[in-house]
Amino acid sequence: MSLRFYIGASGAGKSTALYREIIERSMEHPEQNFFLIVPDQFSMQTQAELVRLHPRKGIMNIDALSFSRLAHRVFEEVGEDARTVLDDTGKSLVIRKIAGNLKEKTTVIGPSLNKTGYVHEVKSVLSEFMQYGIGPKELETLTEYANGRGGL
Repeated sequence: MSLRFYIGASGAGKSTALYREIIERSMEHPEQNFFLIVPDQFSMQTQAELVRLHPRKGIMNIDALSFSRLAHRVFEEVGEDARTVLDDTGKSLVIRKIAGNLKEKTTVIGPSLNKTGYVHEVKSVLSEFMQYGIGPKELETLTEYANGRGGL
């Protein structure tokens, strides 16, 4: 397996060259599966373009997948956890519900809850905390440091 970079200005034909190469390889090796990882908003457009460029107008062993679809596919194949994952809207609704229930107890989130984009920002911060392994202990240490009572 090799890594190849397609570099050039917008509209120079990088995507088309990549699609043509993948189509050619897929025809040479019909027993292999080929995957294109693309942003969510481009998966259908990429599939349509591959079909349009393919001489047989069909792509049986080529898949254009977003990262989230690839993750679902991997989990399906390896039999991992089948729980439903919340999308951004679902996460925002959960945060809004919890913050609404705790409105009187929270001095920061409560008053700002109805500001445009605030729940989205809270969701982003929580996602980053999870991504970087920041939990209650780390937040407590940071709070102590910020209040001048401790050191990192």
